Amino acid sequence: MKTIKGPAIFLAQFAGDKAPFHNLESIAHWAAGLGYKGVQIPSWDGRLFDLKRAAESKAYCDEVAGTLSRHGLHLTECRHTC
Repeated sequence: MKTIKGPAIFLAQFAGDKAPFHNLESIAHWAAGLGYKGVQIPSWDGRLFDLKRAAESKAYCDEVAGTLSRHGLHLTECRHTC
């Protein structure tokens, strides 16, 4: 049986050009500090996630997962909207 892991947060509403919201490492640290266990990453925001690179490289996907894991987080969803 699968279990829900959370709480999680959607990072799109916080992503920005200033720390700690300007890259995945910093925003992951911030989210973990607030007690979150999972994150939803917006795939359209290159500051946090490079969708094209992810499509071409499992190593990049593993790197993203590793970045989150270092902060005790896991990826709950990668969201893309048009």
